[in-house]
Amino acid sequence: MMQKLHLHRLTFIVILLATLIGTSNVAQGQLSEALVNSEYRDIILKQLQKTTMQREREMNSAAKDYLLALPDNRKLYDESKMRIKTDLVSGITADGLRELNYRVAIDYSCHHFESKTDNYATGKYLCEESNATMALVDIAAMVVDDIASDAFKAGKQIDILIKASTDITPVTKLDYRGEYGDFQYEAARYNGESVRISVSPRTGINNNAQLAFLRAQGLKKKLIERSNLLKNTVNTFNYDTRSFSESGPQYRDVGIELLVHGAFDEEIVEMNERLMDDEFVDYNIPKNKENNSKTYALIVANERYGAPLPDVPYAYNDGEVMQQYCVRTLGIPTRQVRIIEDATLEDIKGQGIKWMREIAAAQKGDCKFIIYFAGHGFSDYDHNPYLAPAGIDYSRIKAMKNNTEISTGSPLTKGDTKRLLKQCIRIDTLCGWFNRVQYKSLTVIIDASFDGNQRDGLPLVTIKHSENKAKGLRLRNDAVVMTSAASNKTAYAYDEQHHGFFTYFILKELKKSKGDISLGELFDKVDAELQKESSIQGLLQVPVIAVGGKLKDSWEGLRL
Repeated sequence: MMQKLHLHRLTFIVILLATLIGTSNVAQGQLSEALVNSEYRDIILKQLQKTTMQREREMNSAAKDYLLALPDNRKLYDESKMRIKTDLVSGITADGLRELNYRVAIDYSCHHFESKTDNYATGKYLCEESNATMALVDIAAMVVDDIASDAFKAGKQIDILIKASTDITPVTKLDYRGEYGDFQYEAARYNGESVRISVSPRTGINNNAQLAFLRAQGLKKKLIERSNLLKNTVNTFNYDTRSFSESGPQYRDVGIELLVHGAFDEEIVEMNERLMDDEFVDYNIPKNKENNSKTYALIVANERYGAPLPDVPYAYNDGEVMQQYCVRTLGIPTRQVRIIEDATLEDIKGQGIKWMREIAAAQKGDCKFIIYFAGHGFSDYDHNPYLAPAGIDYSRIKAMKNNTEISTGSPLTKGDTKRLLKQCIRIDTLCGWFNRVQYKSLTVIIDASFDGNQRDGLPLVTIKHSENKAKGLRLRNDAVVMTSAASNKTAYAYDEQHHGFFTYFILKELKKSKGDISLGELFDKVDAELQKESSIQGLLQVPVIAVGGKLKDSWEGLRL
């Protein structure tokens, strides 16, 4: 029975991969529609593309941080650029079937280098003699072992292309001490042509083709030494070498390209099953009639803040999908849903709150408002939560001025804390902007951490807090505010779903109910599901609700 199940799953993987990219040679009659639903093929591919794009951003950000943190004796010239590019690539298996592969390319470039150790000196080939090559090896190992480890599983077939070059400086007779082996007619490409390279300590290095080849061999050896995962994959190495027609250290560089065959086979099977169970909120969004003409929504999706503050993973996706649910599921007319990405304080006030206040005046209070925010947050000494707009003037904050990253070792000074929070929006102030404004209801949904951490749990900004217990939000307005976590707790990302945890479960309940759900039911179900899933992942997160004004006894029956 187990053998049958194994073969059944393997056949399904091959067929699904083939149909994701194109038509396979397998007859459609052999395809069980109970297992493969054709409407999900494009969805799965889009979801995988989202994952690779997000991973690429993480890789480049991590590479940038790595280069900045190098010790002085290994630092590179400031203009050195490390580039990481990832994509999904269709391929053909040995059996003639199409497959979906994952490619990661890592290169560096610079117009020139300051030190002779930044890149290879003339005639040098050891990795240790080039700071740039050593940095590239470390970054490649970090990408494989840490950021994309799920793609580089043991037993996966990996095609590894090693690139290396020399400048035009001619090579006559250089010593080779045999550090990388004795090579006889080794296959490679040199200046775009297939060649066979032979080099040994006896012959030494007599031409640029041999020199570039040895630089590639050094990179290969260091990569396998540094990466634990690549020791357990099935690796095929190829070498692409060249000699430039110009002279200088910038023409003596290396690069790595890794192609993982069938990198996401297991994920594709699982995603298909979960799509059949309707677990992905970005797809099959319920559509209702446009019957919510009195409701107006402001969606703020702040993902990029600029250094030294890091990005907020998936905030753009949070905002875009929330907008779709407002329009499709809640039936709000499209032009009554306003989304602002990377909104500054002026944007939120001018394009958001001012817009809503003028609508309330024109409608004489016959309107409902929804405000959604995804981004960073902070809290002050007394644990009062603040939303962080984009466009913060870091030059006014000493600890952030001219810095590429924030030191989390010690808390901000009182002065810096004051200057930072002055540019942010306290939540009760946000609701206070609706003082003396007539409306039927105001619902604020916030997916942000206020405890000084990011969505991945890493430190963001350290602000000194009172040892007293946080009192929680106190609202004067007739408003309902739902936040993803208490002001002293972290709000995490649900990486698998490309959303903040809190946002995902709100969207999930809107999808399950097709929008026909009260605020009380919505919060109770989100609370239960969020706590359950986050605790399973070891990231317990508890949402919080605050109700103000005259709504304390009636808010549960309100609807979005």
